[in-house]
Amino acid sequence: MSRQRQLLVLLALAASALLVGVLLGPWKPAGNRWSVFLAGDPHRGQHVFEKKGCAHCHAVNGAGGTLAPDLGFQRPARSSLNQLVTEMWNHAPRMWAKMEAEKIGYPDFSAREMADLFSYLYAARYVDEPGDASRGKLLFSQKGCLRCHAIGGEGGRIGPDLRELRPVDTPIFWAQAMWNHAPAMETRMRGLKMAWPEFEGGEMNDLLAYVREERAGPRQEFELLPADPRRGWGVFRRKGCLQCHAISGEGGTAAPDLGAGRALPATLTQVAGRMWNHSPEMWRAMKAKGIERPVFKEKEMADLIAFLYSVHYFDLGGSPLIGQQLFVERQCSRCHGPEARGGEAGPDLRGQGEVRTQVTLAQALWAHGPRMYRRSQELNLGWPALKESDLGHLLAFLNAPPKEPH
Repeated sequence: MSRQRQLLVLLALAASALLVGVLLGPWKPAGNRWSVFLAGDPHRGQHVFEKKGCAHCHAVNGAGGTLAPDLGFQRPARSSLNQLVTEMWNHAPRMWAKMEAEKIGYPDFSAREMADLFSYLYAARYVDEPGDASRGKLLFSQKGCLRCHAIGGEGGRIGPDLRELRPVDTPIFWAQAMWNHAPAMETRMRGLKMAWPEFEGGEMNDLLAYVREERAGPRQEFELLPADPRRGWGVFRRKGCLQCHAISGEGGTAAPDLGAGRALPATLTQVAGRMWNHSPEMWRAMKAKGIERPVFKEKEMADLIAFLYSVHYFDLGGSPLIGQQLFVERQCSRCHGPEARGGEAGPDLRGQGEVRTQVTLAQALWAHGPRMYRRSQELNLGWPALKESDLGHLLAFLNAPPKEPH
């Protein structure tokens, strides 16, 4: 891989790697019902991708092989983890055949390696959409930024020249800087009788693209890696967020619940935009409650956003009842039994004291898939095709307590 391609991949990951974090293990915030958070390190995942030979066939954002599809942002944008695992499942027989034809050795993956690999692929697909710097320049004027800020000496003198700031040209730094400075900016804007500007859709991406282009300095998102959702949960409580916001029903009710039932912005720059848009409203609510407005420093914003996305990262959802129906319809029950408690050709998939997730399913597929595929051919079953919407239901079924025999 060329040095330039490596840099591009690293930058793509760096802008997004806060979405994922740590290793397999228990994680129980304040008695919450969650008991497992599984994610990985995208840097290690990139190494796994290359070491295990995935890059021989696949590229990620243009870096790698061309024998199989590019797995990066050129695939459907903002892909869910369900989509990644479903694609892997459906294309597995073709992958195995291709590897055999190319005489590529079949690699083993530990649980940690599989988590890291999916962290890498997941983060690579969440690279922020490239903004339009020319539209960003227009927005810089239209939204009134130019009245206070200059870029390269052109513009207002009330606020700092954005070319002279320390790096804020990556989504996390951008969100943190805008939050920290919002009160001072609001005071200045009231003095100038300016309305608080709001950003919709991709406008914040365009504005950030303009600042990046004008600043032309080194991007330093790697300083924030790896973001840690466990630390982020501590930040969420310590900074008083929990007094107004809840996480899946646990916390305050004065502001929206940020749990898995509420969609988060599609890109990290849009996180900054949403925080900016609601900053005056949040500040007024905090004043009314006597809550000191928090300031974020170092990795705190990265960790906080990592925590918020982690709530959604393994949102298994789904219905056990529908999952069992799908388990039978997809003919999984032919080998594993209608209750997934084991059959003549397949092992018990429930009652093992393990929480099944998308990544553990992917690891099982990779470890046992070739044998499963041969067995399905012997039984004339064919390889079951899964839809992205199937996965949550199937996992809900596999994680539901097995019925006790009468």
